[in-house]
Amino acid sequence: MISNSLRRHSLIFKTFSPYLYEPWLASVRPAFYHTSIVERKAVEFAVRAAGPKTLQSRRYTKYDKSTRIFTTTRPLNMASDEDYMAFLEKANKDPNEGYTKPQSSGGQEFKATDTGVQIPAVIREATKDSFYVSDADEPFVPVYLAWDEAGKGLPDEEEFASLIQHPTPSSADIEIQDPADWDAQGQYKSILDAVRKAGKGNDVRVYRVPKGGVKVEYWVVTTEGKGAKAKLVGAKALAVES
Repeated sequence: MISNSLRRHSLIFKTFSPYLYEPWLASVRPAFYHTSIVERKAVEFAVRAAGPKTLQSRRYTKYDKSTRIFTTTRPLNMASDEDYMAFLEKANKDPNEGYTKPQSSGGQEFKATDTGVQIPAVIREATKDSFYVSDADEPFVPVYLAWDEAGKGLPDEEEFASLIQHPTPSSADIEIQDPADWDAQGQYKSILDAVRKAGKGNDVRVYRVPKGGVKVEYWVVTTEGKGAKAKLVGAKALAVES
C-alpha cells in the first residue's frame, strides 16, 4: 500500500517540471529523513531523473498583474584530491619554517678532556661518587686539557670558552669566581683540595659557564706544568639553578 506521503511526492513531481526539484527538495529536506525507506527511494529516483545537478533559486514578483521569474544558477564545485592534500600540507606546515633559530648552548657538551690523556689519579679519586648539589644533583667529572699558558697562568673568560670549544666564545658570558666564594659552606673541600694537589700549589679558579635557561656548569681548575706543555686540570659539574 502506498502511503499518503508517497502519493504527495508523486503528485509534486507530476505537477512541476523536473528542473524545480532542487528548491522543492531544499524545502522538504528536514522531513525527508523521517520518511520510510520506500518513500526515500521514490524521492531519490525522481531526483536522479530530474536533470543536471545545479542549484536553482527562483523568486516570483507581481508586476502589472504578471509574474516575472528570476533564476540564478551556480554549479556545485567539489574540491579535488590534489586540492585537499595541498590544504592538509599547508595546515601541517611548521609556522617557524624559513626563520633562523637563535643558537643555544643548552644541548652543547663542552670539551673537558683531550683524547687519549691520562687523568691524574688524585682527580679520578676526588670525582668518584662526588656530586654538585642543586635542583638536580649532578656528578663531578674530570677536566684535563692542553693549555699553552705562555707564562700567564690560567686563561681569561674568552680564552677559556675557546679552550672548551664553546660555539660563541666572545659572547659566552662566562664568569670567573673565587673558590672561597663558590664554596662558602665547605661542601666541596675534597674537590678543591684535589685540584690544588694536581696543580702543585698553582692558582685555582672557578669558571661559571651558562648553558641556557637554568643550566650552568662550574669548572674548578688549575694549571699543571708551564709553557706550551701545560695542562688545564680539575673537575666540573652541571647545576640547575631555578
